[in-house]
Amino acid sequence: MVSKKYRSLLLVTALILLAVILLFILFAGRTDREIEDKIGIVLSGSTQENGWNGMNYAGAQEACTSLGVRLLVKENVEEYSGQCEQAVRELVEDGAGMILLTSYGYSEEVQDLVKEYPDIVFNVNFFERQGGQLNTYFVRMYQARYLSGIIAGMRTESNVVGYVAAMPNNEVNRGINAFTLGVKRGNPNAEVIVLWTGAWDDKEKETTAVEKLVQECSADVVTYHQNQGNVVEAAERLGVDSIGYHREFEGCSPHYLTSVVCNWEKIYEEVISGYLKGRGNAAENYWIGMEADAVKLTPYSELVTDEIQEEVEKAREQILSRGGVFSGEIYDREGNLICDESETVSDEVLLEHVDWYVEGVDFYEESVD
Repeated sequence: MVSKKYRSLLLVTALILLAVILLFILFAGRTDREIEDKIGIVLSGSTQENGWNGMNYAGAQEACTSLGVRLLVKENVEEYSGQCEQAVRELVEDGAGMILLTSYGYSEEVQDLVKEYPDIVFNVNFFERQGGQLNTYFVRMYQARYLSGIIAGMRTESNVVGYVAAMPNNEVNRGINAFTLGVKRGNPNAEVIVLWTGAWDDKEKETTAVEKLVQECSADVVTYHQNQGNVVEAAERLGVDSIGYHREFEGCSPHYLTSVVCNWEKIYEEVISGYLKGRGNAAENYWIGMEADAVKLTPYSELVTDEIQEEVEKAREQILSRGGVFSGEIYDREGNLICDESETVSDEVLLEHVDWYVEGVDFYEESVD
């Protein structure tokens, strides 16, 4: 016969088990925090800008619309001005559960601020600073940079290609190197001359940079890493070839050859979907490329011949099958071996340690005042 004490113990155990089951059912599928249906984005320029900021805004807006969430926007937030911190606080106050920080300096500015908001998910689109509450996302832009470099190398007659660049960080350096590898593939005798402007968006400096590269260095093809298309406009006036960035340009001459562009909607859909699924502050890196149709070249000018297009397509297939632009024997401009014939430069190096320039890169030493 079962004792009364034993029956009581069984009853208590059963009740505890039932309570555990009910709690599991109640909280199954829920994360440890409430998912907000508002996404915040901080932009260094205008939502109407036909460049970096406008393309990021449009992609984020389209992604939010398709996912059924609301996008809260803070635009014209100048880097290193204190405005980023205020923008973040206002977005949190307005109910944003995830904040997208789209400019290089923001990740440094919010290093301490994010600790005040442990329940907010922060995503930055540069990899120099990550971990903790800073998730990172970006596109393998260098893949399309490489393809555009092939076009530039096969088009140049002076063997000089100009590159107007904002500042030397991993992303910009990675693009310069990939572009130069493409140029050298298309024309082993060509070189790429880089001129730094020291700013993401300065029409006067960028215009002057193009003039210097063309008139003083004999560049007959130019490209850039800047927020807007001032380099294309300057090249059009000077009658030299140009390769754009961020967007496709309309109303240009055939000297505008193509542009390197991102599918920001696809990128933001992936990032925001992860948040909505409760992944939260997982310090997850989103770095996607051609394999996901996230980066490409726009339709070509008539000056991009069938021969050039065939070489570009061949290189594109090699990237998709082999997965690397930075593969095989690569030397830096000082003659040091960066990558052996049988090797591929790792993502870790490409993301965080590109303080070197490949053979074929040169610099216009005079600054643009």
